[in-house]
Amino acid sequence: MKQKGYRAWQMVVLGLLAAAMVVSLMIPESLLTPPGPKRVEISILLRQGDSEVFSTARQGMEQAAEDLGAELRFLTLEAEDDGISQVELLRRQAEMDVDAAVVIPADCTALEQLLDDWQGLPVVTLESQVAGAQAFVGIDDEAVGRMLAQQVAGSCPASGRVLLADAFPGCAGPSRRLESAKQTLKTAGFAPEVCSELTVEALEGAAAVLCFEPVSLEQAAALAAQCEAAPLVYGAGVSASVVASLETGGIAAAIAWSDYAAGYLAVSQAAAAARGEQAESQTLPVTLVKEGETYDKDHQKLLYPVFS
Repeated sequence: MKQKGYRAWQMVVLGLLAAAMVVSLMIPESLLTPPGPKRVEISILLRQGDSEVFSTARQGMEQAAEDLGAELRFLTLEAEDDGISQVELLRRQAEMDVDAAVVIPADCTALEQLLDDWQGLPVVTLESQVAGAQAFVGIDDEAVGRMLAQQVAGSCPASGRVLLADAFPGCAGPSRRLESAKQTLKTAGFAPEVCSELTVEALEGAAAVLCFEPVSLEQAAALAAQCEAAPLVYGAGVSASVVASLETGGIAAAIAWSDYAAGYLAVSQAAAAARGEQAESQTLPVTLVKEGETYDKDHQKLLYPVFS
């Protein structure tokens, strides 16, 4: 009798387990797993020319999007008047209900005017700090300008002609680096010249040329190679072309930081802002890389992130 009761109880338990299994198969998977964070759409606004040196930062952005549940849209300006075009492009992104934007400012003043009392999408800036943006990801510009100027002061006579390339005058980041370098050089006894357009003629006879972002740094290295007496080339930011010039001596030194980290952090802060969370500004550490040091162990992850 006891044996029959035990078997009946076993049958009841097995029946309940089978019923539970059938019910679980009928319930949608989305109801069985806790909901993840809301998927957000983020627009990335680049200046004209940025896409040529942007590959590593883009890798960081795409990894952040995969990790954090975001969809990215990359938009590169084509018009010469980048500042106005960028502001209008950002307005259109807001009208399209994009959740957030990461912007490399083409004209900080124009962008600040838009963001003053802005009720549109959250904005995170790369390279230049802009009032009204939720967060900024970049480097200490004044420190980078001083570092570049100190390299020149240690390599060139104070009587030498030193050019400072002002490739993006509307961008606060490069402009602050330039001003910091100029003041440091003046204190050291130099008379630096600001140059708005790099040409072979402008570089002829110069002892050194300083560039404050990778687009003009690539250009200066190519032009210096065409000079009868090539000036020393220094700059901020790296790209594949900049690394190649550091290897061959076309660039005397460059200040590098992790573009991968910059891209990742920018998207992560934009995603946080899009979800109503607090976005925080991030200052990236920098490293001075001199000619011939590109394969040093400490520099490899910075200069060759794909292969490290």
